[in-house]
Amino acid sequence: MEKEIKKTYLVKKLIDGVYGITSSGVVSFLVIGKEKACIVDTAYGFADLKAMVREITDLPLIVFNTHGHIDHTGGNFYFDTPVYIHEKDVELYKKHNEPAFHRYMENRLKIIDRIIFWRTLVPKHPEDTDEGRVNFSNWHFVKEGDRFDLGDLTAEVIEIPGHTQGSIAIYFPEKKLLITSDGANAATWLYLPESTDLSEYINSLHKLEKYDFNSILTGHSVKLFNRGDLENWIKVAEHPGLNHAKEVKGGDFAPGVKPLQVWAEDDVKHKGPSIVIDPEKIK
Repeated sequence: MEKEIKKTYLVKKLIDGVYGITSSGVVSFLVIGKEKACIVDTAYGFADLKAMVREITDLPLIVFNTHGHIDHTGGNFYFDTPVYIHEKDVELYKKHNEPAFHRYMENRLKIIDRIIFWRTLVPKHPEDTDEGRVNFSNWHFVKEGDRFDLGDLTAEVIEIPGHTQGSIAIYFPEKKLLITSDGANAATWLYLPESTDLSEYINSLHKLEKYDFNSILTGHSVKLFNRGDLENWIKVAEHPGLNHAKEVKGGDFAPGVKPLQVWAEDDVKHKGPSIVIDPEKIK
């Protein structure tokens, strides 16, 4: 395996047949069935993710994007199979994978990498892969209830608009596992132009609540969350403590917006989960 690939990706087995592949703070998930495997999200695309996956399994691959953001879709072009995404997030993919936007994110990541990892994980010449990202168009669109057979496992699509209009989760009933990525987590961003209002996000959380699961995997952590965590995320969304919220920077992701980081109404010491939301999206 190339040195750049080993430098970029850190692999951790989470449960039997499920791996987290971390790159610059974002996690792609590999779920292996008897006949096929699936990769959920493709990170920034700084190195060949498919080559990393092939170190773990040689099974045919199904590739999902949970949403269109740069840190979950940048490696799509490494795969020679279609990528499954919700149609509403394709334009978001195109915006985020333009070279100018990638340069902006790379410069941000260089600072973060130095602070956290004491080294830069962004390659010296990221522009070498611009063409692959810009020209990628091998999409297959998915919708609520679509199912994919991995042999002894099923991957089911759940629409969870909130973080973005086309956010999806992938449910593996045989493993009682939900992969929600950024669509539902302990600090969901709802302040972006592509985010829905709070009520739609709450509906998505309640939809997830109806599934039979033990574990949740989110997009920037290899921690296994559980049903109790989902209940706490719902609590924040339904009972936001606006009187002790904190204003945070929206930056270039949401020009003109002054987002609030909001904890549950009774979490005045800010010990639990939060949401980051545009006040205009609270209805």
